[in-house]
Amino acid sequence: MSKGFPDRKTVDFIKKEFPAGTRVRLLAMDDVQAPPAGTMGTVTAVDDAGHLLMSWDGGGSLSLIFGEDRFEKVFVMSDKVRDQILAVRATGRTNMFDTNAVQIIADEMHFYDLVVFIEEHKDKYAHFILTGEQE
Repeated sequence: MSKGFPDRKTVDFIKKEFPAGTRVRLLAMDDVQAPPAGTMGTVTAVDDAGHLLMSWDGGGSLSLIFGEDRFEKVFVMSDKVRDQILAVRATGRTNMFDTNAVQIIADEMHFYDLVVFIEEHKDKYAHFILTGEQE
């Protein structure tokens, strides 16, 4: 860091880790105008100073400062995986809570993204099956 700004390598890392469209949850921000902890938002861009430009769900656009503000990435199921889940469900071949059977059917249908998704995110898969919500 020089003059309080991250070096180019750090900025490149931030841009790679938080591309536009990334969803984040605010954990803590020391700013009187900060949204409340727990607020969700979407990264719109990362500027050359490494600040995450935001669009907060409750309104507002106060940027996040990497390394100073506390926040976490929130995984969001892709539309492709959602469509694959719905296609497997439409076959009527299994109970959708039988994840092993769903993975076998997904593999047969060449839905490899779904196979991996279930393996890595069983909790997100179950949440979608129960609620239809992708987040």
